[in-house]
Amino acid sequence: MSDWWVPGLAVGVIADGKPVFGPTFGVRDTETGDPVTAKTLFGVGSVAKSMTALAFSISDAANELPLNTPIGTVLPFFPKGITIRHLLSHTAGWPRHDALWYLDAYDGHTLSRKLAMLPRYAVPGKSFQYNNVPFAAVGAFLSGFSGVPWGSWIKATVMNPAGMTDAVTELSVFRNSEERALGYYPGDKGRIPIPLRDTDPVAPAGGVYAHLNDMLRYVEMLATGGQRDGRQVVPAAAIDRLWQPTTRRYGLGMRVGSWHSEKLAYHPGAIDGYAARISILPERRAGVVVLSNMSGETHVAKIVSQIALDCLVGVSPDDWLARIGPRPPAPEAKPAPPQPVDIDRELETYSGVYTHPSYGSFRFDASSEGQTLAATFHANEIVLDYAGDETWRLRETKWPLRAGLLFRFDNLEGGKFMSVAIPLADGPTYRHNAGPLIFTRAILR
Repeated sequence: MSDWWVPGLAVGVIADGKPVFGPTFGVRDTETGDPVTAKTLFGVGSVAKSMTALAFSISDAANELPLNTPIGTVLPFFPKGITIRHLLSHTAGWPRHDALWYLDAYDGHTLSRKLAMLPRYAVPGKSFQYNNVPFAAVGAFLSGFSGVPWGSWIKATVMNPAGMTDAVTELSVFRNSEERALGYYPGDKGRIPIPLRDTDPVAPAGGVYAHLNDMLRYVEMLATGGQRDGRQVVPAAAIDRLWQPTTRRYGLGMRVGSWHSEKLAYHPGAIDGYAARISILPERRAGVVVLSNMSGETHVAKIVSQIALDCLVGVSPDDWLARIGPRPPAPEAKPAPPQPVDIDRELETYSGVYTHPSYGSFRFDASSEGQTLAATFHANEIVLDYAGDETWRLRETKWPLRAGLLFRFDNLEGGKFMSVAIPLADGPTYRHNAGPLIFTRAILR
């Protein structure tokens, strides 16, 4: 925790179907020094995907809603051939479009419509790309199919059977909880508090907040094939389906692999200020949960989980801290941005409103600073410096409008550029990038 600047940590272990370990460490608030307890709420991030997948798997096992149901049966604007299973296994064929929900501009149903209009790189079921926005479509499908919001459904089908009494699925409830851990992020000189991100639009992908006691009950239910206190509360077949591979390393809402030749199902979860991880050894009826209030480039949840997994399978724990390494040193001062290039056109040539059917509109205007462009994009105000060859470079700003992003204007007609290409959706770690998004000039009438 010290090496990685983690303020608070909660660790739970299930062995032979029962909780055997559940200590907490550190503080939930660095200013007050309030300690982490077994009742401290953390964001669990993408661990929520396993709960969403399990709820659908339960409905499939009960012959109420097959996993192969096309999404278009409820959401007619959705492309043909995409099923619930494709969305839960990240095989619908879309590149990763996290920027679409990071903008805080759309609710879950609108996100589904925006996603449906974006091109795909593969036909459904043929290729894996980890993705958050398609889980929003799962939630929209559910509310349209049953009339029940995702949060109510997940509580009734997963949380209540598991005995999760305090877990919440709404950001406003979490924000107002006196028991919540504050979230932190590594800064240049130490950890800094980070504002809560609104997860409600993609709640089925990352909108669960829970404490150690509740997460231990959830992991126990997974590890025992759907049992709680010796009673079968969820069909074993529904649990087992989560870690049946749909691709080489993913099932439904769970990553799959092995640990010392034993079957392993796991999922990390990270959301602004929090990092979590659950791991299940189904053949041993065992599992691990780790919760922390530090996000960013931190591997503490992974390190602690893997030490616990070594203990559970009876091998001498590897030195995972040494193998994974300590926290990287703080980055050196950022190099000065390139000097702006002289512009050989009137700024009015670039000015105007440019729209994209899914991402919305940019408005570009001549800046009061002179040879720069000022732009607005949803609630974001940014400044661009000319980089030459009809390309403009974004200054320092907040994600997903990352510093250095290049805007390339094209199609000059009648003294105005008619389009601008922006690789807004791309990320350096994504398997499949969308490529530059084309925003076209809006013709005002």
